[in-house]
Amino acid sequence: PETTIEEALTRLETIADRLEDPSLDLDEAVRLYEEGLGLYERCAKRLDAAELRITQLADALQKQAKERSSLR
Repeated sequence: PETTIEEALTRLETIADRLEDPSLDLDEAVRLYEEGLGLYERCAKRLDAAELRITQLADALQKQAKERSSLR
């Protein structure tokens, strides 16, 4: 199952906190960093897709409003 954006952001916060730990092993730090980058990329893609959908909906609503006003 795909992670929700909220779950991904929570995991990113956890990773950021762990990376600040000076006693963290280098291999674990690299693994966490890679995981964080993957989560960030997925979140960015989902936010971009949501922004596109919102823009398309707003454009469609604006077009409908113009069509209705021109019929009056």
